[in-house]
Amino acid sequence: MAVATAGCRLIDDDLSVCGSDYLINYEVRLVTEVNMTIEETLSSELEKPIAKALKQWSEPIFSGHAHDLDMSFYSLDGTDELKYHQAEIIDASRKSYTLTIPRQNYRHLATANVSDNNGVDLMGGNDSKSLMVAQKNKDTLASHNMAVYSARMAMHMTEGKNLTFDVHLYMVSCAMALVVIDSTKSSNPVIQSVTLNGTATRFQVNDSIYSYYKPSVIRAEKVLDRCYAAVSLPSKDETDSWKVCAHVKKADGTITQTILTVHKPLRAGTMQIIKVNMNDDGSLTPVQKTEVGATVTLDWKEGNVQELITG
Repeated sequence: MAVATAGCRLIDDDLSVCGSDYLINYEVRLVTEVNMTIEETLSSELEKPIAKALKQWSEPIFSGHAHDLDMSFYSLDGTDELKYHQAEIIDASRKSYTLTIPRQNYRHLATANVSDNNGVDLMGGNDSKSLMVAQKNKDTLASHNMAVYSARMAMHMTEGKNLTFDVHLYMVSCAMALVVIDSTKSSNPVIQSVTLNGTATRFQVNDSIYSYYKPSVIRAEKVLDRCYAAVSLPSKDETDSWKVCAHVKKADGTITQTILTVHKPLRAGTMQIIKVNMNDDGSLTPVQKTEVGATVTLDWKEGNVQELITG
């Protein structure tokens, strides 16, 4: 689809800065590893119903579909001035635009799935270095309802050059899932809540850098009684940088809290699945003991608040 989005923009009424049409093709890169992760991690007959439900939950998020597209073009002459901006609802994985803008070199930044995202906003943007995807400033947030994508490209629109540009948008977000494998306990404990802690709060689009100032708690969604999942920004690229907290209610009304510390970073474009067994006392024991550690508090009270992630 070719859409004429702007006429020639004049700078100081100098007609020489007017350029020809520039064709820009956008493509959201589909993340295919998630289905493979689910199939490989949840492969037994007992786990297959969970795998099916988790695939259905994750498919809209990791489909490579973009609801909205935000495009910014900054001058590469050293001023880093915003020269052109446009935001569109595209509801597609591919989109092509024909732009007529002054013939010069640009730093182009693009984001997708931000305008209707319940977890993040687009902030800054007067210059390329200030444009960021920022998580909403709340202590607790719901799982993000869609995955964010971004792209960056230097566009040299000089005479004699190819004026068609292919822009690939890559996923900024990630996901985690907590799966209870063995839950046939006589005391019938029930998961009340699962939260994700220690993920990024901001993403600098120009430099592709995450920051972690005042991390929020992300509430996981119930996929099945035995499976909870959440979409967020990634963790720090280091071990033990993120945690999952589960509260389980026993038949006697008491709450058991298990804090799971994951020894592998939660990276963009991936899903990490944490498999656990549930014990009679409501505690959760990691199946992958070398990858996940657990700290249990029996008869947990809501007032027992502790800082799960520092820094």
